[in-house]
Amino acid sequence: MSIFQRTTIALARSPAMGRAMRAVAARTSLAQRFVGGADVDAAVRTAQRLRDAHGIRASLFYLGEYVAEPAAIEHNVSQAINACGALAAAGLDVHVSVDPTAIGYMASDALGEANARRIGQAVRQPAGQATGQATGQEAGAGRNWMVLDMEDAGIRERTCALHRGLLQAGLPVGLTLQARRRRTPEDLAWAIRQQTSLRLVKGAFPERALDHAGRDRIDHAYLDAAAIMLSREAREAGFYPVFGTHDDRLAGAIMALARERGWSPDAFEFEMLYGVRPDWQLALRGLGYNVRVYLPFGGDWWPYAIRRVGENPGNAWLLARSLKADGGYFG
Repeated sequence: MSIFQRTTIALARSPAMGRAMRAVAARTSLAQRFVGGADVDAAVRTAQRLRDAHGIRASLFYLGEYVAEPAAIEHNVSQAINACGALAAAGLDVHVSVDPTAIGYMASDALGEANARRIGQAVRQPAGQATGQATGQEAGAGRNWMVLDMEDAGIRERTCALHRGLLQAGLPVGLTLQARRRRTPEDLAWAIRQQTSLRLVKGAFPERALDHAGRDRIDHAYLDAAAIMLSREAREAGFYPVFGTHDDRLAGAIMALARERGWSPDAFEFEMLYGVRPDWQLALRGLGYNVRVYLPFGGDWWPYAIRRVGENPGNAWLLARSLKADGGYFG
């Protein structure tokens, strides 16, 4: 890990810096670049703008670190449920991403599962929607999902078990898997036989004992996993592949593989972080591929946004602007 990355991690974890930056949240370049809004309404407006202007879809994610306090857990759950209703009211995909540690798994598995079911029910039947009215998911469009984020290795087994349990309950739930994990093909072998959605990412929580080592090996593992997701067995099962990557080399290989195996551009998605490589997002849309952005919202944006800077030093100018006169707070 570089000195620059260590510095941005320290900034992300600094309570004092977090408080200071939240005080100017709406005016900072950093927040505006990587976060879709301070509340549900603002996030839905951002999602609607992306859909109307560019045909880019969104998955809303309410910002919140690992929490164990009952009030914080309930707040996070309520925000996700509210997002489902607001997305449905706007005629958008009812698509939310959820961290298990944000909805109760830091307190107990039973609480986390109960809250996940509440959110899953809200995705399946958003508030205000008439009973019996078909959602995109029920119509087979593959657009309405609660997708479980994959966090550190300590909660991987519990997240996979939650995914299985929610699917068995008939809820529209997807899962995120990390290509860097050596056991991901084993998890995929089960998932591709289900009517579910799976988001494949390289992985942001390295664990030396569990992972492939080195960029080339991780890229190779990503394409191996993509080949499983684009198998005939997966297509026949109604599986919906999502490729979370900003790497155009990987995307090009996936597009070629999909064509070879008879997958239409409308049968899978590319997903990227909101604010990261928007030019590539538009290029993919121009080629006819589905594109979705992972769109965070909420007031606790600083840890998330500063990690995006740590991942790409080219964004450091945004950090510099945010730390000086960007709203007058540090001037």
